[in-house]
Amino acid sequence: MDGSLFALLLLSGLFWSSSALSRKYHYINVSMSWPEAQSYCRERFTDLATVDSMADVNSLVNIVDAGYNGAVWIGLKKGTQKRWAWSNGDAFGQYSNWLSGEPQSTNNCAMLGVITWRSFACSHATCFSCYNESTGHLRIALWLNWSEAQSYCRKYHTDLSTMHTKEESSKVHSLVLYPETIWFGLFQDSWEWSDKWSRFFRYWAAGQPSQSEGSGACVGMSRINSGKWAQYSCDKQQPFICHGDENFRKQIVRLKLSCNGKCAVNDRSLQTAILNEISEKLKSMGLGNDSKVSWRKGEGEEVFHEEINRTANSNNKCSGP
Repeated sequence: MDGSLFALLLLSGLFWSSSALSRKYHYINVSMSWPEAQSYCRERFTDLATVDSMADVNSLVNIVDAGYNGAVWIGLKKGTQKRWAWSNGDAFGQYSNWLSGEPQSTNNCAMLGVITWRSFACSHATCFSCYNESTGHLRIALWLNWSEAQSYCRKYHTDLSTMHTKEESSKVHSLVLYPETIWFGLFQDSWEWSDKWSRFFRYWAAGQPSQSEGSGACVGMSRINSGKWAQYSCDKQQPFICHGDENFRKQIVRLKLSCNGKCAVNDRSLQTAILNEISEKLKSMGLGNDSKVSWRKGEGEEVFHEEINRTANSNNKCSGP
């Protein structure tokens, strides 16, 4: 059939909120299930708490009642799709350097060799590479599993190393002593924020998240464990933390895009590039310093959806058999 008779229209929900990234948190000392807590936060504030950094973790720890030793709900819940992401919260972009045949779906953490990347079980112990904002990338000659390495980097430096370009990758590869492989900051994640925020900062307790069958699908934070996170059954009744205030404004913008031929707009690297362009536009309008932009979608759904418009017959009548 003549391709000129079709126009591909791609619809998307773009979530834009004009609150500052330094969120205002609210501790709610009422025990509810995770879905009940989510509804409460959405009715009175913005949503259950979203966390982007160790500064946010510390803010949450400080607002929980000092006498409470249990867990509190935050806005993280198990999703339906696994995605590779960076330990510092960045989405996985266009640059990669996987060995042929990698990554393997059963391995959730990434190792760096002298030349290429490999996926591996996160429980494996080896040396690792940290990034320090002052001194750059560093090889750490301690044998730790991926989560332990992440905790070490966050405590003594900034985070595990990330590589967004070939040049940056070369710097980190130069730290590897042949024939070893070392951990860096790439991991596979299947958790999603209640407000659909697109960053991937995670602060799991030791042994979390669990891969065992029947593990809880909702996430709580422990004040007495330095604010670290663990899985719980979503039906568990416990206090929770909301974010947002009465001055919070959010706007959902539906985009309609067109393209000729095959479109790969559900490729996550392309979606990240589109968000970056929108963020730059907001900055040029004087809105970028206190705004956040992310894709909004239902659980398990794609961001973009295809529509096909057929050109009507010239007599405006349907064709017969």
